[in-house]
Amino acid sequence: MTQGQAEIRRAVAGDIDGILRTDHCAARGDQGRAGFLRRSVAFGECLVCLDHGAVAGFAVVMPAHFFGRDFIELLMVDPARRRCGIGRSLLRAALAAAGTEQVFTSTNTSNQPMRSLLQAEGWSFSGKLDGQDEGDPELVFYNTSGQLATQTGNGPGH
Repeated sequence: MTQGQAEIRRAVAGDIDGILRTDHCAARGDQGRAGFLRRSVAFGECLVCLDHGAVAGFAVVMPAHFFGRDFIELLMVDPARRRCGIGRSLLRAALAAAGTEQVFTSTNTSNQPMRSLLQAEGWSFSGKLDGQDEGDPELVFYNTSGQLATQTGNGPGH
């Protein structure tokens, strides 16, 4: 992600249309997902990455949602802007803004890009949940708030 052109901040109502376009489920008309995203913005639980003023990605962070710990419920990057560091920046921003020492997230086994990002950023595997999506188990990961990959030697330049 090019510095100086992108900004990560709490999402506001004016960001909702861009967030809904970026989310593949909401963009296909999933009203439940769209409602979830609108509520996340309204409750201040959504971080947004703006690139030249347009939504390039977002992360929904649910405070104390997972056994009393913050949980990154969703991290989504506009497909046209992937592999540019936006997901990494959002993940780091969510971790830095966490209200709990440990932060958890999960992803499907099939989501190799997210699994690679979590590994590169030093997240630890916590466990596997079967039964969410048939044939595609959910993998759970955690990290310590403020412990970025650059501190553990897994980040860029290491």
